Amino acid sequence: MTSKPSTSLDTDHAATSTVTTERNRRRFLAALGAGSAVAIAGCLGGDETTSDPDADTNGTADEPVIDSRFGYTLLADDEETTIDADHTVQLVIGPRDGSPVPEFYFEPTGLFVNPGDTVEFVMATPHHNVNAYHPAFGYEQRVPDDVPAFSSPILAEGDSWFYTFEAEGGYDFTCAPHETYGMAGRIVVGSATGPGATPIGEAPGDEEARSPDGTAGTVLADPALEGEAIVEAEAVVWADLAVESKQLLQGGGHEA
Repeated sequence: MTSKPSTSLDTDHAATSTVTTERNRRRFLAALGAGSAVAIAGCLGGDETTSDPDADTNGTADEPVIDSRFGYTLLADDEETTIDADHTVQLVIGPRDGSPVPEFYFEPTGLFVNPGDTVEFVMATPHHNVNAYHPAFGYEQRVPDDVPAFSSPILAEGDSWFYTFEAEGGYDFTCAPHETYGMAGRIVVGSATGPGATPIGEAPGDEEARSPDGTAGTVLADPALEGEAIVEAEAVVWADLAVESKQLLQGGGHEA
């Protein structure tokens, strides 16, 4: 039996398929984000894990390791893994008075913790992530010096993400898909110091680094979320913020 010789049409089709597949792969990774892709890979890897010798971790061989960059993701259907958290923050979508666009927020929005405390971020609604305001993500620096660019994957309702806050100072973070709608929060670890304690727009960063966008900027600038106010209150809930701070804005600070 003789094989059918390949034609130029077959060759062109194979080349086109290869290019299309590569283009789709790149688009997927760009949309997912490098940090989220690695974190999801860690979740799906089963018992095969990789370690970063330069990353600080918290855990033992008998318990989950909370990575200093990727934290630890616990999916809703995982009934075997348990992690003891010192605090809980919920990621919420709720109704907005006078607008069909809902409110997106962390609850509590401001939280005081001690160095070494672990916070569980619970997805009370889908689909959210926790993303540091860090120069590695193109933002001005709003976390303590030497803290890595931490981020969770985008998670579904019922999933949780754990992070241990080791370094003292202020930490500002956002849900990347819903930043412009005001979904940003602040955690003060030990004391209101460092870049995260500076006014919005005045934290370290190069000329291209951007400040918290849209309503996230006005939320983090609310007096109730000043570092010392969080230390005194220990927890600042969404309802404590002024209505004006939660007003829906477009990117760049313009009213929607």
